[in-house]
Amino acid sequence: MTMLTEFLGYLAIAAGFFAATKKDMGGFRMWHLLSNFLFIFYGVVLASVPLVVSGVVFCGIHAVELYRMRFPGGRRPGQV
Repeated sequence: MTMLTEFLGYLAIAAGFFAATKKDMGGFRMWHLLSNFLFIFYGVVLASVPLVVSGVVFCGIHAVELYRMRFPGGRRPGQV
């Protein structure tokens, strides 16, 4: 494993830890989403399917919840 690969893994961990310090749910989800994107790349480099799958699942969960926070009730501005 190269130093760059290890750095990517540690960066993903750091983003996850930083997410845990956020008091508002939006900030937590954004930072955890970033952390999971990094874990996906890390998993691809390591050829670790479980790491990639868990990252994709968490990204999906956070993306949906951020969408729901932005557009409560599923309505976007201008929709009837």
